[in-house]
Amino acid sequence: MKPTAYRARHGIALSATFIVVAILVISMVFGILADRKFNEKSGQTPNNPTVAATAWDDPVLPELYKTCNGTHLETLKSAFEETWNVTSFARSRLLAYGTNDRIYQRWFGDGSLYTVLGTIEALAEVPKKDVLFRCDDVDGLCAANPSYYAGHHRLNATQETVICDYFYTAKKPVSEICSNGTLAEVAPSKYMGIDMVHRYFHVPTVNLDGYIGEHTEEVDEILSMASKNSSFAVRNVDSYLYYLADVYSSAIVPGGCLGDL
Repeated sequence: MKPTAYRARHGIALSATFIVVAILVISMVFGILADRKFNEKSGQTPNNPTVAATAWDDPVLPELYKTCNGTHLETLKSAFEETWNVTSFARSRLLAYGTNDRIYQRWFGDGSLYTVLGTIEALAEVPKKDVLFRCDDVDGLCAANPSYYAGHHRLNATQETVICDYFYTAKKPVSEICSNGTLAEVAPSKYMGIDMVHRYFHVPTVNLDGYIGEHTEEVDEILSMASKNSSFAVRNVDSYLYYLADVYSSAIVPGGCLGDL
């Protein structure tokens, strides 16, 4: 074969290879752009798989007053452990997916990831040496509301939380989160470990002197806040409760148990 003919054929082969590669690259680019465009038009975000929880290294517990004893003491300790378990799942998911996650966007919209992540980390790591949980009805509110008050924040002693007797019968272990109904039917605060998050957020040193507050408790308003006012969604107590419940239920039950919201 003459050198000129060989070079010509070799050049044609290389050109054909480059054309094929170029077509593949262009196809991939258009495929990615089309997928992004579809997601933007349909409002879909990834339904990401569950992430294994990484336990907190050394979560900081509140102090339990001497009136908390016996079975009540054991129940409260179990509730605290549930809180660390639930929040560890949330932290792991936040670190894995950030805001590009259907569960995140459902409850926080396009709100600040750093606010949400920092708030959840603070639940476990903020100093609680002055945070006191007590089991005596020091203000008489438990007796005044025996079938309603599971506990209350003390307005005249803002670092203190009273746990009423009703707590032990009204609240369920978080492991039962999908067996009592969907999240649309049963509020997250029904479960001890998540209810404790709600109680922590009443304490000034945990809620950063009111930065995290109870702006709304109704689930339809919480969902609306996420889509229309995300800067407040990341500061709303019940947005965190629903987010934690959504993440945790999805982790222990395939598909979770969100229900019809």
